[in-house]
Amino acid sequence: MISELSDDLILKILSSLPFKQVRATRFLSKRWRNLWKWVPKLNVGHEDHEDLISWEWIYRLAKNNPQVLERLDFKLISDSSGDRVSPWVAHAVSCGLRELRIEFLYTSLYLPSYVYKCGTLKTLILCKLHLEDLPPWACLPSSLKTLHLLSVRFSCDESVQRLLSICPVLEDLVVRRSTYTSVEIFTISVPTLRSLSIDYSKAVSQPAGVHGFVVNAPSLRYLNIRDPFSNLLTFTNMPELVKANVKVVCDQPKSLIGSLTSVRHLSLCTKISNNPYHRDIFGLFLEHLELCTCSAEWLNLLTRILQDAPRLRVLKLKSIHYVHYNDLWNQPSSVPKCLSSHLEILEWREYKGTKTEKKLAKYILGQARHLKMATFTSKSREKHHMFNKLKSVPICSKACELVFK
Repeated sequence: MISELSDDLILKILSSLPFKQVRATRFLSKRWRNLWKWVPKLNVGHEDHEDLISWEWIYRLAKNNPQVLERLDFKLISDSSGDRVSPWVAHAVSCGLRELRIEFLYTSLYLPSYVYKCGTLKTLILCKLHLEDLPPWACLPSSLKTLHLLSVRFSCDESVQRLLSICPVLEDLVVRRSTYTSVEIFTISVPTLRSLSIDYSKAVSQPAGVHGFVVNAPSLRYLNIRDPFSNLLTFTNMPELVKANVKVVCDQPKSLIGSLTSVRHLSLCTKISNNPYHRDIFGLFLEHLELCTCSAEWLNLLTRILQDAPRLRVLKLKSIHYVHYNDLWNQPSSVPKCLSSHLEILEWREYKGTKTEKKLAKYILGQARHLKMATFTSKSREKHHMFNKLKSVPICSKACELVFK
């Protein structure tokens, strides 16, 4: 019987249910009469129509049962009024709200004034709504560290800058753009930002004109970007960046690639036809590289990285997109330092066994003195024939384990 469970476990179960169902449990028994009032997470949807209209019980709940409310989650349809949100937020603020999520299905919304007064709010998630301009006096609480903007429509490009400028200690920003978003240049200039995630992969079509991102984040340490649509990507002043996951299609990627000089862990997938890479672009710190072989110039890029990243310990090659690349590779005139002193792991997925790929694989296996593990995987029907040729290659490191799949 569910009633035999502990209160904590019951409250955890109720936290995953719509609010209408949670409130209905008060009729189950005497024990349940007040138990629902202590749920740490409230999920309010359009089905809670009666509760959205009558607010009296909310104020009684806040007055008689003060508790920590971890999360308040709204999901309302387009004919709902934004005024209905404010009393809920007022109640949540009085209960020490930690996380607020509002999904308003493309309806205009002013942020409730109580949000600016919530000194305990740590996370604010806005999803699929049209955010009206902020009042001149607005400033989000100093406790707010995480902000998610998921398909949010702004009145103009400057509105984005205005919102971010009133987040004094923001550390984690997630931006998901879509065709609905409407912003052309998404400017992110946040001195305190430590983690940035950009997803522009769900748009229906590529917008006309110049559109993209301008980022200035001197404290940024983690970057994750998936963007096949932007034609402007400007990244500057990121000296603290240590980990980056980059999947972009961009006509002018020099700024983005040039900002990765301090990274230690890099996953790179960039489908471009020209070669924007210059010497020493990744500096001395790169230790872990996952490189997609979808770029027409990936062989030249890999050669540059091997020469410029003496600390590289892990090299993973993978093919996410099928692209006909320039199947020409020139062996370096001198053995890269990372091969002679650091490289320990080589993983090559979707290995096709072309003449150039065999040449590159043999070179790495023959020069990597500290290699411990080399793994090759292929979907080709002739993979046994391809792998047999690699098995005969003399491996420089006697401690290396060679695996074929």
